[in-house]
Amino acid sequence: MIEPISGGFNSAATTDSNGIGQLGSDAFLKLLVAQLKYQNPLQPTDGAAMLQQTAQFTTVETLQSIAAMNQQLMGFQQVTMGLGLVGKHVDAIGLDGNPTQGNVESLRFTVDGPFLVLEDGQEIPMTNVISVTEATDGPAPEAPDPIPDPDPDPVDPPPEG
Repeated sequence: MIEPISGGFNSAATTDSNGIGQLGSDAFLKLLVAQLKYQNPLQPTDGAAMLQQTAQFTTVETLQSIAAMNQQLMGFQQVTMGLGLVGKHVDAIGLDGNPTQGNVESLRFTVDGPFLVLEDGQEIPMTNVISVTEATDGPAPEAPDPIPDPDPDPVDPPPEG
């Protein structure tokens, strides 16, 4: 009779930062060695099955690497976007849930993502920005004067006849 494997393997399983439980390369090797060590000598492990498991593990490692690179690229993109907003006027939803607006003075980076710091000191998450326009200096400009009428006489002359 084959004895069940016990002890040591619970610590080998790791939880990825995205919450999906996956095995690291050390845990995979430990499982592979345990599988070979405790296999039934009358029914040895199929070489093709082991090769398939190895290929699957390599695929998972590659996908994890790609996900990490995508995370870095997204961070760089957020930095670039945030820096492009400095000096601009933004309309956004504030942390209190109310609409707010102002000129962006600087950018602050947190673990929750970039925050825009407005001239009045208010901080808003970059993801809460609704619109971006050129910054205004002081009050809004007045509407231009209408084009003057070339004929100041409001009454039209009678038709010549």
